[in-house]
Amino acid sequence: MKRKKIVCLLVISMLCIGGCGDKNQKKEEEADFSAISSVCELATLKCYYHNVAKSETEASGLFKWLGKGYKKIWTEYSGIVELGIDVSKVSVEKPTADGVVKVTIPDAEILSVDLDEDSMGEPLTDTGFMTKITKEEETEALAEAQNHMEETAKGNGNLLNQAKERAKSLIEGYVKNVGEQIGKEYTVEWVEFSEK
Repeated sequence: MKRKKIVCLLVISMLCIGGCGDKNQKKEEEADFSAISSVCELATLKCYYHNVAKSETEASGLFKWLGKGYKKIWTEYSGIVELGIDVSKVSVEKPTADGVVKVTIPDAEILSVDLDEDSMGEPLTDTGFMTKITKEEETEALAEAQNHMEETAKGNGNLLNQAKERAKSLIEGYVKNVGEQIGKEYTVEWVEFSEK
C-alpha cells in the first residue's frame, strides 16, 4: 500500500512537472495592430482660419437710381478645418517573415469644417433705399464662409501633404512599437491608395 502511494505521488509529480514545463515555454506572440484607428485619429491636423464673409446684391428695378435692392453684408469669422486620412481606408497586413509590414494609406482629405459662431460679431451692412437684409441672407453668407474655408483648405496641397506625412510618421512609430513589445523589429512598406 505504501508502494502504491509512493508510485502514485511520483506519477502525479511527473504530470505536474510536465504540465508546468509547457506553461513556461514561451509562446510565439503575434503582432496586434488593432489600435491603428486611434493612431490615425491622433494624426489629424487642425488649421485655424480667420476671414471675412461678404455678400452683395446689386440695385435693380424701377428705382435702381435710388439704390433700391442694393445690399452688402460683411461678417468676420473664425473656424477650424481638420485634415487627415480616412481611417476606414487604412489597412495593416501581418508582418512577413523578414519583418516587413505593408500599410495601405489613402491621400489626406478634409475631415471636418467647423465655423466658430461665437467668433462672429454683429455683421456690418450697407443697404439702399427701402432695403433690408434678412436673417436668411445672413445665414447664406455664413454658409458661404464655411464653403470658402473648405475650398481654401482643399486647394492647399502643402497642408494635405503635411497631414498625410504626419499620419505616416505616427503609424510607422506605432508599428515599430508593436514589434518591440513582442521582441521583433518591423519595417513599414507603404502602399498608396488613391481614388482619383
